[in-house]
Amino acid sequence: MKPRARNVLVLFAVMALVVFSSCGSGGDSTTTSAQAAAAAKKVAAKEKAKKFEEEHPGSAEFGSPPLEFESDPSGKLAYTADHVTALEGNVTIEFTNPTSTPENVKVEALPSHGSVETETIKNGFDAITVTLNTKEKFIYYSSVPGQRKAGMEGVLRVKPR
Repeated sequence: MKPRARNVLVLFAVMALVVFSSCGSGGDSTTTSAQAAAAAKKVAAKEKAKKFEEEHPGSAEFGSPPLEFESDPSGKLAYTADHVTALEGNVTIEFTNPTSTPENVKVEALPSHGSVETETIKNGFDAITVTLNTKEKFIYYSSVPGQRKAGMEGVLRVKPR
């Protein structure tokens, strides 16, 4: 087969694959839109975490196990812990909100050296990854208006490796 004919066949095969993969079996555009929105949120969260990590490089190759944050299940505007400790390096913040009140976790380096935060969620879960170092102090709080003042805040201590 001539190279040009082979290229044309490959092009048609790729086009057919794209067309058939976008058709789906149910044709439900709501599911496709929801999946696209979820994928866009994940990309945005990764970009925020990457920017924060670039601004706050850790000195450890590996960090702590995930830090688990949870909103008070009783509905009180509070986290289940008001202080947590992590080893320096990369750490994943896992946030669970079992309530119907929209909440999030924002991690901020002090004094004003940047921040990163989870999505604001209700009855759900979100996670972000950050790089922590011992040269800075970190706090966490809900950035939803009024919630930090109501008690949704805490201190994130960083221990050296």
